[in-house]
Amino acid sequence: MDEITLMTSLAVFLLLAAVCSIVFNKIKMPSLIGYLVTGIIVANVWNVSEDGEAVVEILSNMGLIMLMFCIGMEINLKKLRKQGVFAMRVALVEIPFMVMGGTIVGTLLGLSSIQSICLGAVIAGSSTAVVLGVLKMQNRLEKDRIDTLILVIIMEDIAQVIILSMITPLMAGSELDGGGLAALIMSILVFMVVSVFVGLKFMPRIINWVSDNVTSEVLVIFAIGLTFGMALLASYVGLSVAIGAFLMGMMIAPSRKNKEILHDIEPMKNVFMAMFFISVGMEIGIETLIDNIGLTLVFLIMFITLKTMAVFSGYWLANENARDSFSSAVSFLAMGEFAFIIAKQALDYNVFDNGIYTSIVGAALLSMITLPLISKNAAERWDLVASKMPGKMLRSMKALDNIKISFYARIALASRRTRKEISGSMNRSYLGLIAIVVVELVFTLIAPPLKAWGMQYFGGNDWMWSFMILSINLVVLYMPMFWTIESLKNILNIADRQGTAAKTRREHNFIDRFLVSSSWLVALMVTITILIIVPNGLGIWEHIVVLLAALAVLLYINRRDVLMKVDLIPFEDDGPDYMDEESFRELLDRKYAERSEENKRKSVSIDTGDHKY
Repeated sequence: MDEITLMTSLAVFLLLAAVCSIVFNKIKMPSLIGYLVTGIIVANVWNVSEDGEAVVEILSNMGLIMLMFCIGMEINLKKLRKQGVFAMRVALVEIPFMVMGGTIVGTLLGLSSIQSICLGAVIAGSSTAVVLGVLKMQNRLEKDRIDTLILVIIMEDIAQVIILSMITPLMAGSELDGGGLAALIMSILVFMVVSVFVGLKFMPRIINWVSDNVTSEVLVIFAIGLTFGMALLASYVGLSVAIGAFLMGMMIAPSRKNKEILHDIEPMKNVFMAMFFISVGMEIGIETLIDNIGLTLVFLIMFITLKTMAVFSGYWLANENARDSFSSAVSFLAMGEFAFIIAKQALDYNVFDNGIYTSIVGAALLSMITLPLISKNAAERWDLVASKMPGKMLRSMKALDNIKISFYARIALASRRTRKEISGSMNRSYLGLIAIVVVELVFTLIAPPLKAWGMQYFGGNDWMWSFMILSINLVVLYMPMFWTIESLKNILNIADRQGTAAKTRREHNFIDRFLVSSSWLVALMVTITILIIVPNGLGIWEHIVVLLAALAVLLYINRRDVLMKVDLIPFEDDGPDYMDEESFRELLDRKYAERSEENKRKSVSIDTGDHKY
């Protein structure tokens, strides 16, 4: 590569990127879209030479490293620990929902297991730059709500880095044998553990010592050298260079001169970051985009729908009202920078073909363009929908909201021991939900190859192995489901003991019904529902047989439960000789409720301060 080619490529790419960014800034769009459009124009109008493509590839890798380093530098773990409780609640609900939702939709679209998981990882995050740009332009959220939103997006970034670390061996798995893949996973785990625990302990001290003894110019050079060195180490162990740069940014972030380092690196980051997004745009062919416009719109609708539902649920469950939850949720509807990073990695590993990659990038572009339109007047649109909502539905939503508000109020007034008990049950519930998501993702990924492996080495037919895998899936999924149900019941029992639901239970006895229901029965019902909803590449007849077997067990448990209820009823000799079914069921429920209340009174404990008697 001669210097003329280098100078020509840089001049054309950067000038065109500047012009496109100016145009999009004029119509209130972020500069990022201008960079992507530059890449599309270069790829489809100008015949780039091999040397020019080499320039783009080198500079884009540098841009990716600088971008990820700066994202890591902006993560303050102390701030997350002190101020991010609400944001953490939102992220803990939203991120698994997005990954699982993207995996399910990808499987329904006919993608392979690893493609579906990569799709779930792609849509899990939002763009910090685009979201903040739109919020500043609209000026519709208060500063504290914007700060919370930023913390949620930061946690999305962290989660996507972790997911990328986990799926990198899977994406490279087709190129490795079993022993090589196991060695790769072990080396990645060791690298991550050493980087996080050792690096965070010693790297800030090293940076502080250097900053006290050298000039700021030397400090910046030292930080950049560490970043590229960490990126190189990450590539050696089989990770993306992006993850190494991100980890180095997190290590340097706690140092005293972190803001000065970030400020001095900013101009260089902007140049190389532009080259990275130009390279992303250069992978998009106009003809390919037109041929896959349907899939692009499907990805866009999927992202908008799942993101709104996930963030709304996270905010609402974290004790935000429904109106503000919706207003915040629609502010997240722009795919993040990690969408391009993960999609590019999947393309490089041949997990995504050009059609899927182009559709994802196209959907990300459309989400950035449509965000200002969707998020504008969000609160007013919620009020309009609420005013036209059926009265019964509106009353049910308000009742649920009252239960939630009362629950959080009682927790705030409870003793430290009770709060600790509730916190422990909530943590167990969340871990159970995460285990459920992980179990289904694993079975979605391994079911087809496991079936082929079993038939190859142990014989049998397709039906037998599908039946066995589904049965194992049912059993393995059932255990964390039962654990989660029990933890939720414990939370409600504690709340009931504190008087949280006393008023609302008179109107909504489904809480009582849930508390006295059989955990085994509820867990089995929910597990069956998940197996029906989540596609796994196995045949429909095998599903039917396994579900019929599970339903037989469910009916047996339900019959035993009813017989236990009947045993509780002291029929009088002068009672009616005949009772219709509705009256009989009412009598069953009443007697069972009385017995449950009696058991509660016997087992209730008096909670006084931090001591129980």
